[in-house]
Amino acid sequence: MTLPAEGTLWTWTVQRFAPKSPPYVPPAGGFRPFALGYVELDGGPRVAAVLDVPDPAGVRIGMRFRVEETTGVPHAKPLEEDS
Repeated sequence: MTLPAEGTLWTWTVQRFAPKSPPYVPPAGGFRPFALGYVELDGGPRVAAVLDVPDPAGVRIGMRFRVEETTGVPHAKPLEEDS
């Protein structure tokens, strides 16, 4: 079964501390806080994903995201809003 790639942000938070290692592998530049949320896929389940946003201050519940499969935790990018 293939899940839809797009959905609506259901809830989110900012991860402000490094997860336990292993399995977390810190990047070369060290840990940086990141946004993490649940995206409710269109007609499907809610999935946890790292939110790839430049500034978490702009994240809002109800925003539209495209979830991308990765080898680890999925990542989600905001969809462009229609003008």
